[in-house]
Amino acid sequence: MLIHLFCLDFERFVVGIMASSPYAPTPNKNNTLMRLLRDLELSRKDSFEQLRKDKEQSNLRIQGHIQRLEVKEQDIEARKRGHFRCNASQEKQTPKIPNFYGGNDPKIFLDWEAKVEQIFKENHVKDHGQVDLVVLGFLEYANTWWHKA
Repeated sequence: MLIHLFCLDFERFVVGIMASSPYAPTPNKNNTLMRLLRDLELSRKDSFEQLRKDKEQSNLRIQGHIQRLEVKEQDIEARKRGHFRCNASQEKQTPKIPNFYGGNDPKIFLDWEAKVEQIFKENHVKDHGQVDLVVLGFLEYANTWWHKA
């Protein structure tokens, strides 16, 4: 804002001097002066835009710091109460269950079952959560069968 006011005052000052000068501007001098003023205005706009972008980036960085501090405060409070919270990298993600379409071939089912058992073993999935995960892998006939049963 201050730069803008300075540029406007400077422009008025230059125009005033040129108008009262015995060396009144000729069309060629006037074009040069206008070009200089236009360049100054563009430079001011570029500076202002860069300042605005810098402010936005600073605000984003500050918001990130605030969020991290809030999470740390929540963790400290949870520890004081005896509750421990895992951060996102420590939380277990839901294992991906291979799709099972159903059908009459028992070999396909047994292969699929072996894969699912291995996934459960590797991810330490408790018995009570296994059914819900398996159903997510049911498609087509297997899904229809499950919902009718």
